[in-house]
Amino acid sequence: MGAGLGLCAHWTPGRPGDRRLPPLPAGGPALHVRLPDGRHTCARCHQTAVYDPAQASVLFERVAHAVTGQLGLRLNVGTDFALVDSQHLHRLAEEASPALRDNVDKVVGLFVRRGHKRVMYVLSGLPQILLTQTIAHEWAHAWQGENCPLLESPQVREGFAEWVAYKMLQALGAVKKLALLERQDGLYGAGLRQMLELERRDGVSGVIAFCRRMQS
Repeated sequence: MGAGLGLCAHWTPGRPGDRRLPPLPAGGPALHVRLPDGRHTCARCHQTAVYDPAQASVLFERVAHAVTGQLGLRLNVGTDFALVDSQHLHRLAEEASPALRDNVDKVVGLFVRRGHKRVMYVLSGLPQILLTQTIAHEWAHAWQGENCPLLESPQVREGFAEWVAYKMLQALGAVKKLALLERQDGLYGAGLRQMLELERRDGVSGVIAFCRRMQS
């Protein structure tokens, strides 16, 4: 479904819609920026944040090219791309999956398929590295929709999407980000570690073949 990746590496969630600053390390960013939709982000993340739809579309094309070229995850139909504010994304997430309602403030990306219409929605104001991660994650869901639409296992579905994002960050040399992904808790972390173990044993093609098989 959607990528729930956290809005800023230096902020922690409080009540829905609230972002509170945790204790800062010595010399850490003490300033924050309030975005038009009411979110807060730290000054460090704001430096590389993407707010311009044209800039986001260029990054989308780069990620799409990398995912298809490096992993072979081509889309037959393709998907539109839209950069949206938090209210818009949260409304779409609730419509797409009522189960997300209690955690909708954590959703930063969403792939939606309605009939012939396919759209990837991503939250505006994400740092470039997180935007790259989110686009790759949602691209994987778009690929799953075409190649294994009957896939039922949430752990495999989200784990595979996290693995695709992981491979894109790996290509960029984002070592700290990779370590964070490997250590994350819950469904996403368990699924990713499952895919990484499969990759170590069977290679990239083995992970993709496993995802295809799991729909039957």
